[in-house]
Amino acid sequence: MNTIEEIKKYFKVNELVCSHTYSRFGDDSLLFFRADYLETILFLRRHFGVKMYCNYNGMFQRGARCNMCELVKSKDYAYPSGHVLFCAGDWTFEGYEAEQMRKEIKKIAHLLPHPIRLEKDVNWVHIDTLEYGRTGKITEFSK
Repeated sequence: MNTIEEIKKYFKVNELVCSHTYSRFGDDSLLFFRADYLETILFLRRHFGVKMYCNYNGMFQRGARCNMCELVKSKDYAYPSGHVLFCAGDWTFEGYEAEQMRKEIKKIAHLLPHPIRLEKDVNWVHIDTLEYGRTGKITEFSK
């Protein structure tokens, strides 16, 4: 089975993309994502065996963002974020605080299917597969 079909077993597509993208493309929105990102979140969901939440509880710009999203439109500078490039998400892992999960992910760095970046010092787990600034299997960064 392909990665997109596997992703659908664990996540609803509208949890991964902004409402603008979902309303225009529906489940086909997954076709915009980079494969390395989808493979990585699928690996993490299976490895830890806990629910992962991106867009939920009234939060709707934690996954992929389009040019219609206020968070993107409000920038007065170039914003080539992983969120707009379909290779990033801000996650909550059921049963884990953000820092605790970042530590758990670091412990299994050698098992990750692709190098990732993790944002430091935030109360969510930002995961992306951007190459920008990457220095190894896991690169931590601050805004």
